[in-house]
Amino acid sequence: MRFKQRVVTAGLLCPITFAGLFLLASDGNLSDPTTARAEPLEWGVYQILWSRAYPDQLNKELSKFATKPSYVMFYRDLLRPFPKFAIDSIGAVGATSIVSLELWSWHGGRKGSYLAAIAGGDYDDFFRQWAMGAKTYKKRVLLRFGFEFNGNWFTWSQDPPAFIAAWRRAHEILQEIGAGNVEWVWAPNVVSCPDTPENDMHRYYPGDEFVDWIGVDGYNFGEHHDQWHKWQSFHEVFDSVLNSLAKRYPDKPIMLTEFGCAPGKPGQREQWIREAFESVQRHPQVRAAVWFNYDKRREGEPNFRIDVTPGSLRAFNETFAAGKEKPHS
Repeated sequence: MRFKQRVVTAGLLCPITFAGLFLLASDGNLSDPTTARAEPLEWGVYQILWSRAYPDQLNKELSKFATKPSYVMFYRDLLRPFPKFAIDSIGAVGATSIVSLELWSWHGGRKGSYLAAIAGGDYDDFFRQWAMGAKTYKKRVLLRFGFEFNGNWFTWSQDPPAFIAAWRRAHEILQEIGAGNVEWVWAPNVVSCPDTPENDMHRYYPGDEFVDWIGVDGYNFGEHHDQWHKWQSFHEVFDSVLNSLAKRYPDKPIMLTEFGCAPGKPGQREQWIREAFESVQRHPQVRAAVWFNYDKRREGEPNFRIDVTPGSLRAFNETFAAGKEKPHS
């Protein structure tokens, strides 16, 4: 999900997939609730990157949470260099950066898909510079390359072979430069739009040797977003796809790379968060969950900020962000 320049709402359920989602979520193939989680679930948050005041913004936002996040996510495009300032700021609070790289330019340029240009070498210099910056940084950086590729709101969708070629070209450059500290995150939307065999999310998979994390983005948009949405539990949004991803990629860690919930009626979102935390425990392959902490009402979408009500912030702090220490004194 992006905060501007969207063609269609991210996470939008296609009319032909909405009814099917409930059938898939209730197909009897749910995770075993008795399965033990080998390690605690890590949590993260999306914090918008606007200006040189980012360190202050970040510290202010994180002070609301019960513990420090393991991850902080933000967006970049193809014309901006390795985001050292933001990554240094995130590292200063003890978190690892997730850079969500959009495969286009925010300020214009090429029209249509950039995939052929990336695969053909037009952006080799960009990825070399990016690789050098990451290599110099040395610490872990997660790169969420061309996320939500199975949704028709982005120009890097609808062409699995071109997407795979672009991914592998960029991956090869980073490996050649020696940026082994970059972990590659493959992150589809929770449902494909359009929901056709040609647009199946798994057709976009570059291969195990090119992927470190399996991600997935999904939201409960609530009752009033549009005609295609209704209030959905975490189970209804995620269980089917998490079962599918765990079965298909058993050796890869899974991350909820974007998740969130509309405010709903009083107390409804608080309950959703608590039930979400309980539900994700039944998916031990899920190692981390990143909340989309942003108010999207100006774009006609819900306010996903975790502190939209005291109850939802409290629920998050008592579940995903639970701990004894505050991130700041």
